[in-house]
Amino acid sequence: MPIHGIVNTARSLGYWLRSQEVTANNLANANSDAFKVDRITARQLDGAAFPQAVMHTDLRQGTLRETGRPLDLALEGDGFLVVQTERGERLVRGGSLQLDPSGQLTDSHGAPVLGENGPIMAAGGTLAVHGDGSVMVDGALVGRLRMVQVPGQQLQKEGSGRFQALVPARPATDGAVQVRQGRIEEPNVDPLLGMVDLVAIQRAYAANLDALHAMDGVLGTVVNQVGRVE
Repeated sequence: MPIHGIVNTARSLGYWLRSQEVTANNLANANSDAFKVDRITARQLDGAAFPQAVMHTDLRQGTLRETGRPLDLALEGDGFLVVQTERGERLVRGGSLQLDPSGQLTDSHGAPVLGENGPIMAAGGTLAVHGDGSVMVDGALVGRLRMVQVPGQQLQKEGSGRFQALVPARPATDGAVQVRQGRIEEPNVDPLLGMVDLVAIQRAYAANLDALHAMDGVLGTVVNQVGRVE
């Protein structure tokens, strides 16, 4: 019985340690634009003998913050913009965009932001982006942002606010996603709730560690004292 309890408690410690790592990472990104919080749950997966720690990303939209900068774009609704990276197409929730020396619209890391017909050239004058993704320069249409949708469970988070679609992305349905120029999406992290969760995790970890020490003491007594011949 002590050995079985030690094994189960060790698994619990692993779960709480992973939860601490994820929660700490969420808090570290409390000021990262459009960051999506990760959550850990224990689930009994098919074929598994015991519950496993499963992480999923909460894709709920964050608050849109007014910046007034023409190249700051945020999305309202369940969708993504598409950027072209060295590793292929990736999805983003907007951000502080920029123009490269050739006048091409890129994200903050220099990856081209794709329109429906490829990269968008937006140099030369006053930039305006309409809700439907139409990009205008001095009143002339230069392209339309490519907006797509992917089921949340088919997305894999990467760094720099990017996601990889594990299935082909489909064009966003009309009106489902709106572009908001001059705004940035804030992270959907609640710092206060994150701190409360972190304290609860640390207490749960400590309680399991105390239980592990107690069971180890019982096992030591059984091994060293019960079977001793006087």
